Amino acid sequence: MTGIVYLLCAATALICCVLLLRGHRSTGAPLLFWSSLCFGLLTLDNLFLFADRILLPAVDLTLYRRLVALVAVAMLLYGMIFKSK
Repeated sequence: MTGIVYLLCAATALICCVLLLRGHRSTGAPLLFWSSLCFGLLTLDNLFLFADRILLPAVDLTLYRRLVALVAVAMLLYGMIFKSK
């Protein structure tokens, strides 16, 4: 049951990523681009969570999950601070 929740979270983040990319293509707003990159990496983070907890419970992927989440948030902050005008 928890595996379904992890996959639904990944699917939701992927849908957000796609919708933000579509918005960026239509408006050209840079913040939408950086937000879509953040959600794309959060999708990867959720897939790592699914693999860590469900597929490979004997392997610890916590470090990789945290690194992906850190890069995702750092990209969003970079876009918000330096690229949005």
